[in-house]
Order: sequence, then structure tokens, then C-alpha cells
Amino acid sequence: MGFIAPEYLKQLRLSTKADVYSFGVLVFETVTGQQGFDLVRLANDKDVLLVDYVERNWLEGTLSDIIDPRIDVDSILVTKLIEIGLLCVQRDDAVRPTMEEVVDMLLGTSSLTLPVSEMRARMMIV
Repeated sequence: MGFIAPEYLKQLRLSTKADVYSFGVLVFETVTGQQGFDLVRLANDKDVLLVDYVERNWLEGTLSDIIDPRIDVDSILVTKLIEIGLLCVQRDDAVRPTMEEVVDMLLGTSSLTLPVSEMRARMMIV
């Protein structure tokens, strides 16, 4: 359930960027060590979807709280990875990057295509 793109859940419309959404969730699962859909998290944090949990912590500036303690990573690199994941899970599929753009961002041949301030504003609207 946590991997399903919002446009499919709401309108049963499968976009060409649904895979990008799912990849973003996979990024979050890798970084946090948690599942995309978790009823236990609902009881503890009120965020049943991992996407909401990551977005909330990113907005609050508490990314260090979500990183799986079993992994030893550079905080700058993991922040970049999380922000790429956040671009992938934009609720509006039109503003999600393509998988080619995601790969370029991961390889460092392209920068984040959506300014962090604009991404923050979009999250606050929803």
C-alpha cells in the first residue's frame, strides 16, 4: 500500500511516473529501516505512511531521528538521498522527476531540480 502512487489511489490513473513514486518510498525504507505502510507507526507517530513520516521530520528539521541507527553514513549524503526521495514522492505526478533525472541526481550529474523552499511549500499545502 505504501508504494502506490497517489494518482492511482485517488483516480485509478496509472501515470508514467508511478515508478518514480515507488522508488522514493524504497529510498525511505532503505534510509529508515522501516516499511512503507506500518500500523505500529500510526499508533506511535500518527503517520501510517512512511512518506508522511519522512516529510514531517524533514519539515521539522529532525532528519537525524529517522535514519536507521544500524547504518553509518555521511549526514550530508543521506540528506541529499532523502531530498531526492522527497522529489520522487511529490503528490502531483507532473512535478516528479523522471527516472532518468533521478539517476542523474544520484550520480551527481544533475542537481536537485526542485528548490528545497518550493518543495517545502508544496508539502505545507497538502
